[in-house]
Amino acid sequence: MFLTIVAVSLSLPTQPLSFQTVPIDRSLTVGYATALDDINGDGKIDILVVDSHRLIWFENPTWKLHTIIQGQSKPDNVCFAIHDIDGDGKKDIALGADWKPFNTKTGGTLQWLKQGQDIDQPWKLFTIAEEPTVHRIRFADIDGDGKQELILGPLMGKNSSRESNWMDGNPVRLIAYSIPANPETGRWTPRVLSESLHVMHNFFPIPRQGSKGMDFITATYEGVHRVAQKEDKWVTEKIGEGNQENLKGNRGASEIKQGTLADGRPYIATIEPWHGNQVVVYTPGAKGALWTRQVVDAKLKWGHGVWCADLDGKPGDELIIGVRDDLSPMKGERLGVRLYTNSDGMGKSWARSDLDEGGVAVEDLAAADVNGDGLIDIVAVGRATKNVKLYLNRTGK
Repeated sequence: MFLTIVAVSLSLPTQPLSFQTVPIDRSLTVGYATALDDINGDGKIDILVVDSHRLIWFENPTWKLHTIIQGQSKPDNVCFAIHDIDGDGKKDIALGADWKPFNTKTGGTLQWLKQGQDIDQPWKLFTIAEEPTVHRIRFADIDGDGKQELILGPLMGKNSSRESNWMDGNPVRLIAYSIPANPETGRWTPRVLSESLHVMHNFFPIPRQGSKGMDFITATYEGVHRVAQKEDKWVTEKIGEGNQENLKGNRGASEIKQGTLADGRPYIATIEPWHGNQVVVYTPGAKGALWTRQVVDAKLKWGHGVWCADLDGKPGDELIIGVRDDLSPMKGERLGVRLYTNSDGMGKSWARSDLDEGGVAVEDLAAADVNGDGLIDIVAVGRATKNVKLYLNRTGK
């Protein structure tokens, strides 16, 4: 099915975005996270999905389903990250499991899965660590030494409680684990990068300003922060307030990514407040000041996916948003995938277009050139809809 996306705001893109929808699967239980990577080394980008009891991948171009593990980890599986961990030339996978979001005292497992000589052979599982409410993991070279670290962002701080809106106990620890020389038997040494924020729903690596390595932006109850290495210390700096209208309930921000405007400046996109109803864009302010906050869209319920990518081949990244629930049955207020194009090049005027209304209750999404035609495609996974959908970019064709 081909969809030419028509914008629904006053500021229209100069060229309509056009996508072909390809249904991939309808067998998920939750579909917590997805990633796009060449997992079997054939030069084609595959689709990977972590489900509550399994980790699966769909092989490009037939989209045949393969199971990496099923039942070997403590449920629920909740997050994963891909990297050649042992340096043998094959992609391995770090996996966060034992997902119990409201148990802040125990549980939460971190492990990695080793790919065998044949990708269809059973993958071997090795323990890394435990951390309550393990929620998001990513690989990033934080030191600029060419070696990737595994970064873990739990959802809650240890010993925090519902009664105090998760603001008591300890703050969330953003942790970097160094990969040992022998990752199967060696200790993955942890390093705490930040321990001052609460309810960290997501984080994202960004290039360090003025030197090698990667820093991070975070979405927490306290808003938007940069966790950055300065000299020999890691510091946590606020760059955006988030939505602080209800300090006793969901607040701050939850999803976060960074993109680039047509004028070359970065922008940060979030969902606010936590699991909220606002799509928000931040643009750099004066030196030392908080970034300028702009609500781009408030006609949604439970935003749960953010990505920034160049979808039309023109300067500046489009903003891709996943919505998990219907605000109402009305057109323009349903769950699905939405696109936003910046029309002024400075991040002030955004045109919204609806890629998928009602077809996928987005738990996560990702974007990459899946079919090798030079255009960025989109994959979304649905929680209530239990599906995987691929949107092939046909813009300009």
